[in-house]
Amino acid sequence: MMSTPSSFPLEAIPDIEAAPEDYRLLQRIPITRSGTSFPIELNPPVGDERLFVVVDVETTGLNPSADKIIELGLVRGTFSPSEERITSILEAHSRFEDPGIPIPKLITDITGITDQDVAGKHIDDAWLAMMIQGDPLLIAHNAEFDRQFMDSRFPACEKQIWACTLTEVDWKKLGYEGRKLEYLLSKHGYFYQGHRAAVDCLATAWLMHCQPEAFPLLLASARQKTFVVRAFGAPFDVKDTLKSRGYRWHGGDQANNKCWWTVVTETNLQAEQEFLNKAYPNGAQLAQYQPQTARTRFKGENM
Repeated sequence: MMSTPSSFPLEAIPDIEAAPEDYRLLQRIPITRSGTSFPIELNPPVGDERLFVVVDVETTGLNPSADKIIELGLVRGTFSPSEERITSILEAHSRFEDPGIPIPKLITDITGITDQDVAGKHIDDAWLAMMIQGDPLLIAHNAEFDRQFMDSRFPACEKQIWACTLTEVDWKKLGYEGRKLEYLLSKHGYFYQGHRAAVDCLATAWLMHCQPEAFPLLLASARQKTFVVRAFGAPFDVKDTLKSRGYRWHGGDQANNKCWWTVVTETNLQAEQEFLNKAYPNGAQLAQYQPQTARTRFKGENM
């Protein structure tokens, strides 16, 4: 079973009082406490609020083509586009689904979800469609993972607007050394019981609330166009140059599909083309450029 945070050591209070600089205190994220009632106002409403939905899935594995969703978490709330901040959490939901196969022991160890928990359970498609009515912004802390599973299971999600708090916020620029959700929240003094879908959704929403610089960056990224750059024809001797630039190798199923690839913003596209021309002859001309928006990103078709 997954581990849970230990009880606070009350017997250590005298030591803490004697040397408070040697201790750090973590608090459970308030909105993840058992029995929490929604809606909850996090900031005063502005009047231009839009809906967002944080999505998280627990699955039988990592392959969207072969593995299945066993738990879906959804958290609906509102945000102000003009103030660029979350204003409320409206509701939080968790739904189990029977994958039709035994849940691997490793997954049960990580999530605590057993075959008995999901037996006979089914996530209603009509309910899911209702939850994403109004064209909300869908948010996930690894949108490329969650979106592929959601699109595969729920056709209603295929044309939604998605944003990723893992990759679309420059956490390093904000002063963080990592991007894991648990780490980011611990830096703000919070913990949560992870690897359960609804709790992970609430934790993601809370991070966007308690780190006021992150949510504007997320919105800005969701609004901009990006390009998948496929560097075809790159000779072997420039592989290290491409890797240091952030390119990844895609072997492809055919010889003409093999290439190095990366994703850049529209504003950085010209600079990327200049880089490719310097890296190898006619690099920019040989490359292919696939435009993407928040409705088409994270589909797993970048390679």
